[in-house]
Amino acid sequence: MMCKGETISGPDFFRLLYEDDKFCAELGRAVLAAGRLESLLKQYIAKHAPETNMSKAALGELIKFARKHTLLHQMLPALETLKDQRNYLTHNIHALLSGLIEETILERSGLLDSDIHTYTERAWQLKENLNGLADIINENHT
Repeated sequence: MMCKGETISGPDFFRLLYEDDKFCAELGRAVLAAGRLESLLKQYIAKHAPETNMSKAALGELIKFARKHTLLHQMLPALETLKDQRNYLTHNIHALLSGLIEETILERSGLLDSDIHTYTERAWQLKENLNGLADIINENHT
């Protein structure tokens, strides 16, 4: 996509995101990385709390369980941050760009069509961070 650095409305920017292969690919990779992290957390919990069935738990539930049972204590702040970022990127972009929620993690005001690169970078960074934590769990805890 050729960006011109022109001002763009939230709904129009959403359409650009939706049509942008690079953004969609990075967001898809972030979703897959989150699934990998969830799977490794489930394996970790199954190993350290075998009486518990967390097979259908999502990331938030896994983090709550780990906190309650003092598992992965030093990693919990990073897990919480990544959960919030993942939830925001996967569930709130349309609401943000439609003006339904306030700006927090991503920008809505003063958008330029070239901000698609910033959104793509945020999805890429989330994927990298999710994979980084997953690698640590995989190498040291499963």
